[in-house]
Amino acid sequence: METKEIILDASVVIKWFTEEVDHEKAKQIRDDFINQKLSIILPDLALYEIANALRYNPKFTKEDVDNAINSILDMDLTITVPTTNVLFRASEIAFKTNSTFYDSFYAALASELNAEFITADKKLHMRIKKSVTAASLLEEY
Repeated sequence: METKEIILDASVVIKWFTEEVDHEKAKQIRDDFINQKLSIILPDLALYEIANALRYNPKFTKEDVDNAINSILDMDLTITVPTTNVLFRASEIAFKTNSTFYDSFYAALASELNAEFITADKKLHMRIKKSVTAASLLEEY
């Protein structure tokens, strides 16, 4: 049986470390990965976004942020670097949907890899859902 591949938006991974809305669903995705029910792919960009969001969370110290980063890296997720095709597709999606380039990059990566894109960002989902075959909200997981 082939493992389902998903691209996670940083908004989902952040919930592994916080008590935000739908954090239980985010943690279920993490548990499904640990139990080898799915494969998680993150663009390298996600690491910066996650670390930055946690850095500006008043409940997090430098050590907390470092521990979160180590936790993500220790999971041995697939972390990708941009390819020309994905960058061009991200540009296309950004202009077509009036989205930021970095938000569009997640959608472009999902499109390129024929993977599901999961985000907790409802506004982003509304903008890009027509540009990506499989885009879903975390709350639907």
